[in-house]
Amino acid sequence: MKLPKRVKQHITETASFKIFRSKIPNNWIIREVTERDYGIDCYVELVTKKGELTGQLVSIQLKSSSHLKWNKKGKLTLSGIDIATTNYWSCFCVPVFIFAVDISAAQVFFLPVKNYIRKHYSEYAKQESFNYKFDKFFQFKGTEGIIKFIYSYHYESHRKNFESNLLTFVVNHGLYRDFISENTDLDCFLGVEPDRFLFLRHFYNNLRFLCEYLNIKWDIASFESYIKQSQASFGDIYELYEAQMDEIVTKLETKLSPIVSALKKVILESEKEYWLITNHNLFNFLLNI
Repeated sequence: MKLPKRVKQHITETASFKIFRSKIPNNWIIREVTERDYGIDCYVELVTKKGELTGQLVSIQLKSSSHLKWNKKGKLTLSGIDIATTNYWSCFCVPVFIFAVDISAAQVFFLPVKNYIRKHYSEYAKQESFNYKFDKFFQFKGTEGIIKFIYSYHYESHRKNFESNLLTFVVNHGLYRDFISENTDLDCFLGVEPDRFLFLRHFYNNLRFLCEYLNIKWDIASFESYIKQSQASFGDIYELYEAQMDEIVTKLETKLSPIVSALKKVILESEKEYWLITNHNLFNFLLNI
C-alpha cells in the first residue's frame, strides 16, 4: 500500500525549529505564525527574569543546514534570499533576525538584518542579489550568547530614537557649546528661568540617550536629583538654581567629545555606505566637525 512520504525539507525545518526552541530561555515566549512563506517563521517575546512580559518582540527567520560551512575567518555566507524578502524585512517595525541552525552540531547563530543592511548598503541599494555573512562570534549559546543577542536587539529596537537624537545633537551642537559658556560661573543662588531650564533638560536628555546607545559611560546623576538638591539648598520658588545648573552643564560638556568620536565611528566607518547615500549632508558635517 502506497502512503504519503514526508519530504526532507519539512524534516529539516522541524529539526531546526526544535534546536532553536531549545536555545531560547524558558521564560521567553515563542509565538508561531501560520503563514511561513513571507520571510518570518515566528516571533519571540522577551520576558524579564522576574517573569514580567515586556511586549518586546523579535521577528525570526530560520535558515538551517545539516552542517554549516564556515571559512577560516569564522564567516558563513548565506545566499539565495530574494531581494524582495530583504526589502520586506527592512520595512518591519519589529527587529528582524536571521538564525542559522547547524543541525548536526545543534548550534545556532544570529544576525540582525537591518544592521547588516546598513553596513552593506551600497550592495543593497543595487536591488539585485544580497547575501548575508554570519560571524561565528555571534553564537546563540548560554548566558553570553543571550547577552549578545539582547544587546543587538536593543541596538535595533532603539534605532529610530537614535537617528532622531543624532539629528537633534547635530543641529544643536553649536547651541550646546554656546549654552555651556553662557551658563557657568553665575551667582549660585539665582533661580534658572523656565526657558533655560527647558533647554537644559532637553540638552541633558539628548546626551544621556546618545551615551547609553553608543555605550559611553553615563556618570551624571538624574535630572530629578539635581532639582531636589537645588530646592533643598535654595527653596522651591524655582525648580533649579544656578549652582546645580553650573554643575550639570560642566558635566555635560565632558560628554560632547566622546559622543562626537563615537558618532564618527558609526557614521563615517561602520555605516559609511548607508549615510553617504541616505544623508550625505550629515555625513559631511561629522566629517568636518
